Amino acid sequence: MNLYQDVFFRSLDVLRGRRTIERLHFLRQSQRWDQATLKSWQLARLNDLLRQARDHSDYYQKLLRQTSLPLKRIEDLAQLPILTKARIQENFKELQCRNMPRSRFELARTGGSTGEPTYYYWDKRGMDWNRASVYRSAEWAGVALGERTVQMSGSRFDYNNAQKLLHRLTYFLQRYRDYSVAFMTEELLEKYFQGICRWQPTSIWGYASGIHALAEFIRKHHPGTSFDFLRALITSSETLQPEQRGLINEVFGNNKVFDHYGSREMYMGAECREHQGYHMHADVLFIEIVDRENRPCRPGELGRVLITDLSNHVFPFIRYEIGDLGSLADARSCACGVTLPRLARIEGRIADVLVLPDRLLTTPNIAVLMSDMRGIKSYQIRQDSLDEIKLYVVPDAHYTDTVGQHVVDAFRQMTGDGVKIHLEIVPEIAVSESGKRRFIISSVSRERI
Repeated sequence: MNLYQDVFFRSLDVLRGRRTIERLHFLRQSQRWDQATLKSWQLARLNDLLRQARDHSDYYQKLLRQTSLPLKRIEDLAQLPILTKARIQENFKELQCRNMPRSRFELARTGGSTGEPTYYYWDKRGMDWNRASVYRSAEWAGVALGERTVQMSGSRFDYNNAQKLLHRLTYFLQRYRDYSVAFMTEELLEKYFQGICRWQPTSIWGYASGIHALAEFIRKHHPGTSFDFLRALITSSETLQPEQRGLINEVFGNNKVFDHYGSREMYMGAECREHQGYHMHADVLFIEIVDRENRPCRPGELGRVLITDLSNHVFPFIRYEIGDLGSLADARSCACGVTLPRLARIEGRIADVLVLPDRLLTTPNIAVLMSDMRGIKSYQIRQDSLDEIKLYVVPDAHYTDTVGQHVVDAFRQMTGDGVKIHLEIVPEIAVSESGKRRFIISSVSRERI
């Protein structure tokens, strides 16, 4: 028995009317189910969700009127329409289920990193499944609920919320410390470094860009610092670049980076100790990868990510297009012993892909080029038309005109003929309202992927 989890945290669950630890115990068992058992569980929960949506949501009452329930196979879900952020914004009231008490509705919003944030509702009972899957992900990285944790994420909105007494009390009881990356200065990074060294957490969670910025600061100002007390650095909510993973491992200790795939809306998957893709929380969510015609993609084939949250009965997310690109792994078992299916990779957000007349350039294509370029402190790439790309570069002390010309020439090789490449030297790259650092911003990708 874990005293913190099974006594202290379970007592908190009782006081708050929650079942997080109960769900966590269940998920520790279901992560080793065979595929037949998992699919049976998914189908039963999916049919419960569809009946709830059809009977009590004005939006789904219309959409599911001709759908014969219960579905016979989980694959039959592909017959249903896709839910987009635009449809959520247009049908916010109609999506809500009339039969649920308002006490189960928890207002939330997306981060807004690709535009205006979208508001929606969490189901407070469903949140227990989501939080339990987060804690299970941490266990795959070798850390557990109740151990000291530093959180490095959050938008300016989150930073303001974090100052509220209830939020601070919750973090204290969970042994969390919140280090916001909504804005960062050298003074603030020094404070974070000193706090980590004194408190000695076993894990650091956060945006890849925020943890990477801290690693760069430590390498520059405190090289050789030992972080033996740290077992995992867990990145999520934005694409982890290969050079970011390399530097973080170099500074904090090799093989400690565990990338997670999650968002404000839900938590989708995580790396285990094998680092061979992301085990999907398929016992909590159903994830599809589809092509431009909304047909299922084969393993290894890049496509759009659709998510059905099996536990939200107040504001159903059914085939929700979250705005990411990814691919499925093959069905081979993982050496870690977890049998949940895996995503092979997450390529980033649809708006983080350069779409050209005859090809796509995803984030890893750009990251490999820019990570090898000495003289560039940071960069951002913008695309507003098929035949033009703008490169914004923040130089460091090693930058020369030769470096700039090399970048332009390399991009011309990747894009082919007919695409104009513009390079602009800027003093800094603005941080989005979400607190995330976006390397690529394309306004033409959504219509063509």
